[in-house]
Amino acid sequence: MHTNQGDLFDKLASSDVLYHYTQDSLDKLNALVPNKGCLLDVGCGDGIIGQALDGTPVIGLDISPHCVKLSNSRGLHATVGDAIHALPFKDNAFDTVSCIDVLHHLEQQWDSIFSELHRVLKPGGTLCIVEPDARNPFVRWTQAPGSLIRVAPWHNEPAIDPAELIPQLESRNYRFNCAPIHIEGQQTERSTFPLWQRLLKAPFVILAAWYYRKLPNKFSLIATKPTSNED
Repeated sequence: MHTNQGDLFDKLASSDVLYHYTQDSLDKLNALVPNKGCLLDVGCGDGIIGQALDGTPVIGLDISPHCVKLSNSRGLHATVGDAIHALPFKDNAFDTVSCIDVLHHLEQQWDSIFSELHRVLKPGGTLCIVEPDARNPFVRWTQAPGSLIRVAPWHNEPAIDPAELIPQLESRNYRFNCAPIHIEGQQTERSTFPLWQRLLKAPFVILAAWYYRKLPNKFSLIATKPTSNED
């Protein structure tokens, strides 16, 4: 049993690879924000996504020390930090802040999280969010706390409906666009649950994945922070 997510993701990345993504998916993620400038990749993991983003430079933040080490080996300038608490960066420090498959790990503490994301993003900068889409039943059921077919490694990381996040953007006068996106990525370490649980769940997970295969598995929110004149 892991008492915190830092320990859990140290274990999940123990083979030095946290996730596998297809090149097409990495290209899709990179294309979401054309001109990134100085980019903060919140929850950078092992750095595979940050390495695919053409920010100049890409700064990483992750709760897992081992993931930070791996990210730095991929050329990111990464540091250990917890996105639920104050980010270790100055105000208005980044042209782009990227949160890809991260917010669902943060236990729905939206007010404090978005306040920090807003603080470190420059006026006119871009906030890029990609999350598992709770409007897809397969995604929702396999991540929901207490679900009989949950495959998410942490006990409280439900998929998100974009309607949960949009009020945070509207209250700060962001301009934004929400769109479906399909990303192919797989966690490398599959033994989070005991073998008997994985075997018992597998037929139901496979059936649900096939049935809902035509629905997008994620959504993107691309938002622009207002300039001082727009506040």
